[in-house]
Amino acid sequence: MARGKARTPREPLLEWIAAGIGLVLTLGILTVIGREALSGEAERPPAVEVRAERVVPVATGGFVVEVAATNRSAATAALVGIEGRLRSGDSAVETSSVTFDYVPGHATRRGGLFFREDPRAHSLELRALGYQAP
Repeated sequence: MARGKARTPREPLLEWIAAGIGLVLTLGILTVIGREALSGEAERPPAVEVRAERVVPVATGGFVVEVAATNRSAATAALVGIEGRLRSGDSAVETSSVTFDYVPGHATRRGGLFFREDPRAHSLELRALGYQAP
């Protein structure tokens, strides 16, 4: 018979580290989900902001205005219509439009509007026309 006390096996340090990492990740995920659920931000409609990034002459004639559509909401927008209008005083010179298939929440999508007239010689107005809920 062996003398002495029976020793209980101890968990290795690596097991404790892995358990701690798992706990931190689990609590982090639960915190993010809880914050999203309580804030109600996902229930707000998309808020699409449009801005011109640059104007580039096109080889086939005319110009393209490169635009960026940024969704400031957490909600996703599909089929986002963007319109660009060139104005000279009170009269509209030319209008162009583009449709983005998908603009996720808190994301930016880029595209272009084609014009025959030089947008730098006129006042350019950009706006989001509408969206569809995905």
